[in-house]
Amino acid sequence: MKRRRIKKDVHLLAINTTKELIVRFNKSISEAEDLVKNSDMERIILKHPIALHDSAYNWAVKLLTENGEIETLKKHLV
Repeated sequence: MKRRRIKKDVHLLAINTTKELIVRFNKSISEAEDLVKNSDMERIILKHPIALHDSAYNWAVKLLTENGEIETLKKHLV
């Protein structure tokens, strides 16, 4: 039961992270969805549920960093 609840919360976080990538970092819908889908977000959170407490914005920054999107980060964080 608890694992199912965490999976549901991960899904909601993934949706919100996708929105953050689109709104704050000017990614297209398909780019944002690909970044989230190709990440280890679910695996990481299931292994370490405390990671669920990170905001969608923080996850967006993590995903951009992991994918080497340094120019995107520089452009939007400076």
